[in-house]
Amino acid sequence: MAVRLLITACLLFVLFRGVFAAYRFGHDAFYQQSVEAAPGRDIAVHIPEGQSTAETAKQLKELGLIENTWAFRLQSLFLGRKVRAGEYSLNTSETIDDMLEILSTAPEKRGGGK
Repeated sequence: MAVRLLITACLLFVLFRGVFAAYRFGHDAFYQQSVEAAPGRDIAVHIPEGQSTAETAKQLKELGLIENTWAFRLQSLFLGRKVRAGEYSLNTSETIDDMLEILSTAPEKRGGGK
């Protein structure tokens, strides 16, 4: 009886942790939030030719522009936005969607900068 109770308690704990992790990921992936409140900080970003979305997400996290690389990758895929090589100025008050819009726009259409 004690073993059955212990196993049930462990399963409930694992289930709770799994539900919490799934909720947190869904929240990070689809809730539009920024790292800092406006006005934030401008950060220069260089995206080299051929850099993958995963590498870009890692770079943005290291620069303090995003908190969750998987959320960035998922939103890029979901929104169908491809990151283009170039020089960018991103702000910590921008959401992932804002950043993807900037990073997927050709530099000549951005007027040479952000």
